[in-house]
Amino acid sequence: MARTERGASAVEFAIVLPVLFLVIAGIVDFGRYFFTQIQVTNAAREGARAAVVLPNPAASDMTAITQRALAGAAGVPGVAASVMVTCPATSSNATVQVTATFNWIVMKPAIQMIGGNWGLNGPVTANGVMRCGG
Repeated sequence: MARTERGASAVEFAIVLPVLFLVIAGIVDFGRYFFTQIQVTNAAREGARAAVVLPNPAASDMTAITQRALAGAAGVPGVAASVMVTCPATSSNATVQVTATFNWIVMKPAIQMIGGNWGLNGPVTANGVMRCGG
């Protein structure tokens, strides 16, 4: 290595490191987002399943079941579950729909490093729909 090229790799690493960090942080954050989406979807599905299985469930029961399922999910605190019940006894094609919504917040340190959140925060919504049993 020539004397004039000493330290060049350290300078190159210093230039590439922030970009590499942002790419890794983005991968981790998208992984967190997809994990959260799966947990919210599973909780909404669990609430809908409970509505079909339980005899005469109230909307508050399904909301409580959905929130309990989300409380058991790691990293998904404070989820609001809205429940829409459509299960008339006269229709054979009636369904129960449970909608769970979670307010997604992007990982702060990585986004603050490049300035702002760019509107990436927002709701994660999932629906659980099941056919009513007769």
